[in-house]
Amino acid sequence: MPTGGGKTLASLGFALDHARRHGHSRIIAAIPFTSIVDQTAAIFKHVLGEDNVLEHHSSIDDEKQANRDWRDKLKLAMEDWAAPLVVTTNVQLFESLFSSRPSRCRKLHNIAAASSFSTRRKTIPLALLAPCVRMLAELVRFYGCTIVLCTATQPALDQRNFLKASPIALPLTGRELAPDPARLARELKRVTLRFAGAMANADLVAALANEAQGLVIVNSRRHALELYTDMKRRA
Repeated sequence: MPTGGGKTLASLGFALDHARRHGHSRIIAAIPFTSIVDQTAAIFKHVLGEDNVLEHHSSIDDEKQANRDWRDKLKLAMEDWAAPLVVTTNVQLFESLFSSRPSRCRKLHNIAAASSFSTRRKTIPLALLAPCVRMLAELVRFYGCTIVLCTATQPALDQRNFLKASPIALPLTGRELAPDPARLARELKRVTLRFAGAMANADLVAALANEAQGLVIVNSRRHALELYTDMKRRA
């Protein structure tokens, strides 16, 4: 589904409904980048309340919290993931699943019997993708978890991405995951592309002069500064 199509809320809605139906104890959302974790956690907190959502990633510094009782509570929560909804990074999730360190393993019993949805599988290096997917399959088969992989693009599990036969490779050639993609593209269309050809700085500045807002992407900071200076001079 394209950016802005509602994947975050749609995945949360499914996870809540599925967890209630199957008696899962919590929901774990694993995301690749801390900036997206912050954004996703903010949405979940707005919907479910701040006390029900634990945000756990490397940028969370519990030592900066002034309230010592709250700091200790946060540290314990990040160690055992006992919160109803955990928003974390792929690194935190898979380090907990593969690590032999006691501090990392204290949350394993709370990962069991959880509804988990993980985004952007394509951000995991292909060399690490197989063990990660095999671990997720283990959670499903033996530990009562449900795993949902959310992505804006086709997953890297296509068998064409593997040099030889792999147990995690899927025959996705010619298979569209979304129903009626043409209709979906029409309904979510926000941009019309027109090729204007090569333009000098002066022509580009003139074209943008009557626009309330514009975005220009160039190849270098120097070029960006030149355009900015020309626009400022014209204004």
